Amino acid sequence: MKRTKRLPRGRSSRRRGATAVEFALVAPIIFLLFLGSIEMTNLNMISHTAANAAYEGARQSILAGGTADDARAEVFRLLEIVRIHNGSEADVQMLADRVTVTVRIPVHLNSWGLSRFTGNLTVTRSCTLKRELVDHSLSL
Repeated sequence: MKRTKRLPRGRSSRRRGATAVEFALVAPIIFLLFLGSIEMTNLNMISHTAANAAYEGARQSILAGGTADDARAEVFRLLEIVRIHNGSEADVQMLADRVTVTVRIPVHLNSWGLSRFTGNLTVTRSCTLKRELVDHSLSL
């Protein structure tokens, strides 16, 4: 028979204390990274949604007969789909040959509860498109 060497009884309890200390030191860092990555994912979603809403709003108003109200309605419709509505703004500038739609979204009002990572950041995206000019002088 082979005999195995056992560790003294008190040694495992000391190791348990070291494990608890290591966990207490590492856990906040792991949670910070995890929660920070969630908030950065939300920020990325807000940024892409704002860019898409600006583009689609500009598309609504470049058509013949399109108005600034049509653009704003489309912007807010798209923002509402992903539940971005707190403090969002849509600015529409319509000139004779082009339309510019600017969307501003305050991140701290549309956060998933972790706005500590983004502070008072405002995501601003804009899109400029040429207007369709209808020439009524041509007859078919």
